Amino acid sequence: ELPLVFWLLSNLGLIYRSFFRKYRRHAVVGSLILAALITPSGDPFSLFVVTIPLYMLWEISALVVKKEPPEEEEEEEVLPAIME
Repeated sequence: ELPLVFWLLSNLGLIYRSFFRKYRRHAVVGSLILAALITPSGDPFSLFVVTIPLYMLWEISALVVKKEPPEEEEEEEVLPAIME
């Protein structure tokens, strides 16, 4: 579901790949925290077994979003005749 949500946000022009590069460290920590909350046991092995798929969803999301925002053509400013 996460890649689909990020794909939708990318198509709406809200996020791009630069977002994923910038917040990669936050995603690792967030994945660890989320895995710690949803893991039924307290052992480190289970924590990492749950963390890895969560983080991989983040990286897959980074692959499905658009690379850069579309370049908008710069329109020439029309100066009023008073400025001439």
